[in-house]
Amino acid sequence: MGVLSIPDYLSQIGAPNPLQFDEEYVRQEMKALTTELKTVEAEIAALQAMIHGLSVIYGPGIADEGVLQSVRPKPRTNRRGLTPACRTILKRAARPYAVSEICAQVNELNPELLLGHRKPMASVMSVLRSMERRRQVVRGRESGRSVWQLAELACVQ
Repeated sequence: MGVLSIPDYLSQIGAPNPLQFDEEYVRQEMKALTTELKTVEAEIAALQAMIHGLSVIYGPGIADEGVLQSVRPKPRTNRRGLTPACRTILKRAARPYAVSEICAQVNELNPELLLGHRKPMASVMSVLRSMERRRQVVRGRESGRSVWQLAELACVQ
């Protein structure tokens, strides 16, 4: 006879399994903690902005140098590659795509590309509008929403 797993052993001896979780309870707890985390992060960001703003107005003497270093705004680190990713997705597309579909495809292609964006769909939309100004993509309408495809493919169809 092989080695039994803990749940199998407990069921054989008729003992309840203390390792089972109530999924609904865990889900609710995770949701509550995530909401609480967002609130705390927002409060921290507000406090950091306030301290930084006061140091700009009144000078660095208002707080310890270590505190000022920790609240100084971080430089933006734009992740390159969103435009080429959108171009690649539209090249592979058999039909025009909506912005939400392009976002989903970008996440499949490279999940890290949209991580730093607060509003990923707005970022993709900005890229598409920029590509449209350069006449690389064409915007159309389908079922009342905007769809996009490469200009070279739009001429073929």
